[in-house]
Amino acid sequence: MQQRQYIHAAHLQYRGLGTELTVSMDGGFSTTLQLPDQGLKRRRVTLPQCLFGTFAQYQFNSIEPDCLCEFERVEETAYEQVQLFHYYELGFLGSPQLQIQLDQNPQAQTFTAAASVSPDSIRIYFDQLAYGYVPHIHNSSLDGEILWARPVALPPRFYRGIRSHAEFQITYSGDVTLQWYLDGVALGDPYVLPTTSSTTTEKLYFQAGAVGHVLQYRVLNPTAGRVYVVEPDVTLSDLEQQTMTQNSEERI
Repeated sequence: MQQRQYIHAAHLQYRGLGTELTVSMDGGFSTTLQLPDQGLKRRRVTLPQCLFGTFAQYQFNSIEPDCLCEFERVEETAYEQVQLFHYYELGFLGSPQLQIQLDQNPQAQTFTAAASVSPDSIRIYFDQLAYGYVPHIHNSSLDGEILWARPVALPPRFYRGIRSHAEFQITYSGDVTLQWYLDGVALGDPYVLPTTSSTTTEKLYFQAGAVGHVLQYRVLNPTAGRVYVVEPDVTLSDLEQQTMTQNSEERI
């Protein structure tokens, strides 16, 4: 028996002007995509919403014999556990219009990304306290393409009990504006970091009384800079303790 699956995207091969693709699931819900004009080549397209079911079908409005479609499938078991999602990391070409969803609910941040290199990569952030099962990202622009996409959950060390937070360390480049949240509430004003053309590490401080359970951040201008590592003082202590424990175990 064929297992139920999620479908986020399709890998297509087609050519022509005004090509449309209609995708349906189990003979019921269907969605139609307008495809970019192109010569014969392969392209990855995302669906406006993630589809779930057993049998997916597709149909082009073109009678070109070279039109092919292969769905990108995810097994049902991959989304059995609720997670606290942090961001989508993705590679892209051109200028895609990016929108992320969680359990079919749109998230606040929507961006048009412009590739500075080919291909380029970016992180797009979920809303604060984004608990859910099925993440999805869609490109609604004909001028860009998402090559790959990977949802990233917030590491458990960011919500391991009630803690007091004093400072954090960030490694970044470009223009970065960072907003912290504690238990879903903005923790002070956004941090506007000094613009840099090279990779830089800064140590900054939280406002007094930063005590809570779930600590997370969101980059408000992800198309202007890159964030490589962000660690608050408490999680840095956790990582140092893990390293010390591992080294001790290796010596035993």
